Amino acid sequence: MKQIVLMVVMSALLVGLAWANPGPGVIPEMQECMQSHGSQEQYTAVLKKYCDPSIMRQAMGLLVIKKPYVIKTEQKGPMVCYTVEGIVVETSSELPADTTQTYNVCWESGRIVSLEFYGAKPHVYQEIIPQMRECLRAHGSPAEYEAVLKKYCDPGIIHQAMGLLVIKDPYVVKTEKRGPVITYTVEGRTVGTSSEIPSDVLQVYQVRWKNARMVSLEFLGPKKAMGKP
Repeated sequence: MKQIVLMVVMSALLVGLAWANPGPGVIPEMQECMQSHGSQEQYTAVLKKYCDPSIMRQAMGLLVIKKPYVIKTEQKGPMVCYTVEGIVVETSSELPADTTQTYNVCWESGRIVSLEFYGAKPHVYQEIIPQMRECLRAHGSPAEYEAVLKKYCDPGIIHQAMGLLVIKDPYVVKTEKRGPVITYTVEGRTVGTSSEIPSDVLQVYQVRWKNARMVSLEFLGPKKAMGKP
């Protein structure tokens, strides 16, 4: 309870700090690549700017993934790596449509230096409802995030959930369904926070949905502290 009260009191301050210092985030070049999946010509032109020929040939297979979005960001020395997912459309029997595919791409000095396909996500992860996906993808700005929350939360939960904005690029690690209630366990790193909630810490929380509405939210704290007495 004390932790939740602290988060609520600090929400406004944390939101401002998070927006002022967004951390590594998604670099413009990566955003350009993800936004160019509309046509083969557009995608090819963008890849030529950022890839060597060998990676470019591999990356062309990503064109079948429409509206890709980042679910995890990692800084690895001079490289920044993104885990990305998206729905496959208009594919062959080898790559069936309407499946969620995942891949990892690493950038260094404005160039793609590695690309790894993870394949289709397990069915349990594909049960992430559209409303939850929208919330996860709305951490870019306070205004965007609050607007999405207003669609799916009561005022009490909105006030609490605004504290989550300090968690950038959150991603679901576990899905549980019990009757009409779906519970998602989510992880993400904090950025731009205060001394009470330091930055670059992997935080964990759970959110429950029922009938396309967010009905509860529970902060579980830093991942490394979970399970300790």
